[in-house]
Amino acid sequence: MPFAVRPVVLAAFIPLSLWSETPGDFFEMRVRPVLAKNCFACHTSTALGALKMVSSESLLKGGNSGPAVIPGKPEESLLFQAVTHTHARLKMPPEGKLTPDDIGVLRQWIKDGAEWPEAKASAPKSDAGYHITAEQRQFWSFQPVHKPKAPAPGNRSWVKTPIDAFILSRLEKEGLQPVAMAAKPVLLRRAYMDLIGLPPTPEEVDAFVNDKSPGAFAKVVDKLLASPHYGERWGRYWLDVARYTDDKLNIVEDEPYANSFRYRDWVVQAFNDDMPYDLFTKAQIAGDLMPADQRERLRPALGFYAFSAQYQEDRPDVTGKAFLGLTVGCAQCHDHKFDPIPTKDYYAFLGVFQSTRLKEYPLASKDVVEKYDKQAEEIKSLKKKLADFRDRQTRQLAEILAEQTEKYVFAASQVLGPRHRAAGEVASEQKLDSETLERWVRYLDKKEHTHKHLDAWCRLQNENTADEAAVAAVAREFQTQLLTVHDEIRSIEEKNLATLGGAEGNPALAKVVLLPYPRDKYVFWSEIMGDSRTGFSSDKSERVLQYKGEAIDRFLQGEWKSYAAGLVAEVQRKEAELPAKYPFLHVIEDVEKPKNLKVHIRGNPENLGEEAPRAFLSVLCEGDPRPFANGSGRLELAEAIANAGNPLTARVMVNRIWAHHFGEGIVRTPSSFGQLGERPTHPELLDYLASRFVENGWSIKAIHREIMLSSTYALSSDAPEVNTKKDPGNRLYWRANVRRLDVEALRDSVLAVSGRLDRTIGGQAHPIDDECNLRRTIYSFVSRRKLDNTLAVFDFPNANDTAEKRISTSTPLQRLFLLNSAFMTQQARKFADRVASEAGEDTTVRIERAYRLAFGRPPSAEEVRWGREFLAGDEGWPQYLQAILASNEFLYMN
Repeated sequence: MPFAVRPVVLAAFIPLSLWSETPGDFFEMRVRPVLAKNCFACHTSTALGALKMVSSESLLKGGNSGPAVIPGKPEESLLFQAVTHTHARLKMPPEGKLTPDDIGVLRQWIKDGAEWPEAKASAPKSDAGYHITAEQRQFWSFQPVHKPKAPAPGNRSWVKTPIDAFILSRLEKEGLQPVAMAAKPVLLRRAYMDLIGLPPTPEEVDAFVNDKSPGAFAKVVDKLLASPHYGERWGRYWLDVARYTDDKLNIVEDEPYANSFRYRDWVVQAFNDDMPYDLFTKAQIAGDLMPADQRERLRPALGFYAFSAQYQEDRPDVTGKAFLGLTVGCAQCHDHKFDPIPTKDYYAFLGVFQSTRLKEYPLASKDVVEKYDKQAEEIKSLKKKLADFRDRQTRQLAEILAEQTEKYVFAASQVLGPRHRAAGEVASEQKLDSETLERWVRYLDKKEHTHKHLDAWCRLQNENTADEAAVAAVAREFQTQLLTVHDEIRSIEEKNLATLGGAEGNPALAKVVLLPYPRDKYVFWSEIMGDSRTGFSSDKSERVLQYKGEAIDRFLQGEWKSYAAGLVAEVQRKEAELPAKYPFLHVIEDVEKPKNLKVHIRGNPENLGEEAPRAFLSVLCEGDPRPFANGSGRLELAEAIANAGNPLTARVMVNRIWAHHFGEGIVRTPSSFGQLGERPTHPELLDYLASRFVENGWSIKAIHREIMLSSTYALSSDAPEVNTKKDPGNRLYWRANVRRLDVEALRDSVLAVSGRLDRTIGGQAHPIDDECNLRRTIYSFVSRRKLDNTLAVFDFPNANDTAEKRISTSTPLQRLFLLNSAFMTQQARKFADRVASEAGEDTTVRIERAYRLAFGRPPSAEEVRWGREFLAGDEGWPQYLQAILASNEFLYMN
């Protein structure tokens, strides 16, 4: 082969022990969320189809179709058949089949007896509340950080820093010795990839190799820490934790944030400036509440919460995991099963964030903002007027067309019947609207329907009859059913609106249903008529007689047509005059009247318990937590977290830094320092680093420097059998871990080596698959709705949740990308152009230049021979250089 291949070491993963759940826990933690998300809207108070899902008794009673569940028999249960779409008629929920995971949960629940635990009638009394024991407070991560004295290992000549003393002492205790030091080119590439995510140039490699001074590597580290590209590398790590994204979680359509990049750029700059981590933390929780002279600089940090997954419950969870390494979110429905976090603490946390709201903070003058907002409001008002007018015409047209159902169904039978006539021909002949007829044809041609009102039509279709009298009778009966059902649905709707005191023009209230709709009739009606006020037309399914938005305009005549056209023209004129919106920050701010929440018993907001005053976590307080008194309490929360006396904050962050340098943290669960997390392999080293972190003013760069100047960091990746046999996972750090580059470092390195990388810092995000996008990967668009394929293939985290570390896989899809993707083939051609430009025509010189650019080393004589043999064949330089870029030596870091 024309390139060096290094073996890939696959780590063995040992899963955490699973715990047994009681049936009640399984229901509350697994089953209820599935039912709440997919079923409760129609089958609790509304009882569509006469089915209520509020208890075991109501499920066994069932609805119009019979019992919903047969305990122990999932496949025979109507509920299971409906959600798996295996029932001939019932297919729920209307928007589509459940995910395999959700189906598996319901299957297991019914198989185990479909137990539905009774809800508690009231909250537990406060005097019988949660009590944190002395034993729980003795857990290692809740103990104060102390600075231990560095031990004195036997081989003192190997020790460069106190870090080495801790590492070597443990190794010697286990009868192990560290391997040899890495070669200088290997160490240099490791440092570059660690700190800036880009490979060193051949000239930088030469300079380091030839620098024989004792401080040669320290100079390299200092240079890289001062690089503006350092913030890009380490800022991206934090963005994983912050679940940063450039769009909202909208399952219907793309909905990008206008200024998400401003938070991302703030994070990058904060790392470049070596902003003290305590200030970095406070800024993201309460930047707008900091001293007045700091607010403008810190306000962009509030994107940490402004870009949440659009629901407040996300915020206690991400706060706990990101800053404290605690899974606070697990206490939402019940006291934490393993850590001393009562449910009351969760709602104390949540109350802080429920007392805030999203806000756009303008970065323009007041005059500019007011002028733009006034123009935008005028356009919004015009669009609403146009939309309301079109909605009225849509409903009227649907009713008009419904009264012609018999004609359209009869015409559709001629298209679908034995003669198979063209829809356009039939529509023209019978003076019907061609598009409406085509819609009817598509609807009637479905193999299965979710209601019984088409049974007669289906029988007729199965007989494939040409009897026009029979078809006409079925069409006439179908129209009668539709108009009757339409009148019934409208009557129920009017009663519901009247009960609410009128909700016309209020979509939120219009979706509140008080009187239930008969299930089959409602589905039948909605599939044909549709209605914007019911929510049934929000998906992309076609409603036969519903022409929404501009689609209605072709039916308008006379004054109605002129009115709509005038509104459209006015909207277009004003939009053309509207300038680009002023820049702004996505932030949060306190509401005017912050308030405490009550505990939601079992997570149910309708079943409230005792009040939970906004406060910090009980286990991290001496005595009872002091209630927050200033606004929402965000600033007090920030000060409690970013506090040297807090035993978690410094430990969690230095562990994250260590993990990115070594591939694994001292605690291998970086966002879980509780009972379910792993214990530290070197607890005294962790405390030493946490102490030094605070001593150095919470400087992240100082911790980098201390770690990277150790002998431990400079070890090679050699793996002698004696060490591997005793510590196969390298938990004691006797060697360097071989690590695959993450997608950012990989893509950026390919662009750098090809000479195409645009090193511009900051700015708007752009799609990664845009061939003109040559910027660093941190500036690529990150979607919460649908992650880009390239990012997903190389294990980029899901932005809907905080990510404590990257999962590194090796898959065929990755190889296919490296060998076949347009990006790789294009960069290989550019790499070939660069090599030709820098090395001239001599093949050997070109090969040597390619190796030095890609690997930071010259090729061996054998590698030169392989390259010459390859290039002597039918393949050319781009193919050869693409093989180099796809090699393990390029993909992995030693």
